[in-house]
Amino acid sequence: MTAAVSLPLRERKKAETWAALHEAAASLALQHGVEHTTVEAVAASAGVSPRTFFNYFQAKEDAILGLREPVLDAALLSQVSLSADDLADQVANLLMAVATTALGGEDRARRRQLIARDPHLGRRHMDYMVKAENLVCQGLAGLLAQDPGWAAGAEGFSPEESARMLVMLAGVPIRFKITSADFDPVEGLSAETLQPSLALLHHLLRKLS
Repeated sequence: MTAAVSLPLRERKKAETWAALHEAAASLALQHGVEHTTVEAVAASAGVSPRTFFNYFQAKEDAILGLREPVLDAALLSQVSLSADDLADQVANLLMAVATTALGGEDRARRRQLIARDPHLGRRHMDYMVKAENLVCQGLAGLLAQDPGWAAGAEGFSPEESARMLVMLAGVPIRFKITSADFDPVEGLSAETLQPSLALLHHLLRKLS
């Protein structure tokens, strides 16, 4: 039994409507271009009203790419060990997990094709990745503020500032990997494929310390 089937009826219908709107928007954008893809056309293709469209997406660009508000799972956040040597690795994996929640569409190849055709979509995609980063920053700051070893801050910086620096640091291996020549955007990132980049980060930090 799939996760969609196991959902309550109301949630299943919402998921089906979201998927219908996303598929309609992506298909219309590929056929006619983003500029000529309207909310009205997307809604009509999905069999709903334009008003219903805005219950699911803020803008047509979000529907085209399958973007939604990122979510930070409290259970995942609670697994972060602030005293562990691999804290940067943990935060990097948390970043990837939260960023993934913002990408509802599963067709990475189509998303990449659409972004390549319209750079504006790339900027919209990045907006949601920044939302994911901010969410992780907020969650991590909360953990730091509750931890005796971090609550007082580091070098005069607050837990919020320390959290932002940790998230930026953890994001370096991710950006390094996705801009590498061997990165497959269709395959995407995983904890396993990110590991070499994290190992390089640790090596460089040891050399610099």
